[in-house]
Amino acid sequence: MKKKQTSKKYPTVKQLFLFTGFLVMLVSLSFGLYQTYAALTDSDQKQNEFRLGDFQTSIEEEFDPPMTFEPEKEYLKKVSIKNTGEQESFVRVLALPVLTKKQPNGSITLLPATIDGPAPILSIDYNLNDWIDGEDGYFYYKKKLTKGESTTNLFTKVKMNQANITEEYAGVLLTFEVKAEGISTTKFAYRDAWWGGEIPTVNPSLEIDDQLKNQTINE
Repeated sequence: MKKKQTSKKYPTVKQLFLFTGFLVMLVSLSFGLYQTYAALTDSDQKQNEFRLGDFQTSIEEEFDPPMTFEPEKEYLKKVSIKNTGEQESFVRVLALPVLTKKQPNGSITLLPATIDGPAPILSIDYNLNDWIDGEDGYFYYKKKLTKGESTTNLFTKVKMNQANITEEYAGVLLTFEVKAEGISTTKFAYRDAWWGGEIPTVNPSLEIDDQLKNQTINE
C-alpha cells in the first residue's frame, strides 16, 4: 500500500517580493514612530528644564508627623512656597492629606481623608485671605512672587473630626502630598498653562483671573 505524499507549497517570487516590501514598510513605520516619540520626549524634557530653571519653587513645610493621629487634637502643619527661580512667578499648590493604616498582616490601607462635604474627616484652616480655592484640587496664590519671596502659609493646623470617623480610623497616620507650580507672569502664560488659553467666565477661575491679570507683564 503506497503512502500518500504531501506536496509542500513554497512561496512564489512575487509573494516573497511583497512580503519583503511589507517588512521594509513596517520597519520604516516603526522607525518613524520612534523618531516622533523621541522628538516629543526631547521636547517635553526641554520645556520642563526651561520651566524648572526659570520658574523654580521650593516647598517650605513645618510638620512633625505624629506617631498616632488622634481625633479632636489640632496638629501644627505649615505650608508655604518660595520662589527660588530668577523671575517673578504666579503660584498654585496641590496639598492632599493622606490617611493610612498598617494592618496586622503588614499591608497598608488608604482611608478617606475628606475635607469638605456634610461630614468631613479632616478640618484644615485654609488661608482664604491670600489664597483662592480653585475647586480643582489646587489653591492659587493671589499675588505674584518676586525672586526669593515666599507666600504666606496655605494653612497652619489640621484636625481629625471625631464625629465623622469610625473605629477603623484608630491608629491611622497622617501625611501630606504637596505639589507646587510656578508660572511666568508674562501675558497670559498662566491662562495657557492652567486653562488651555481660555479666559474664565465663572468662579472660582474667574476670581483667580481677576486677581492675576493686572499683575502680568508684557514680554
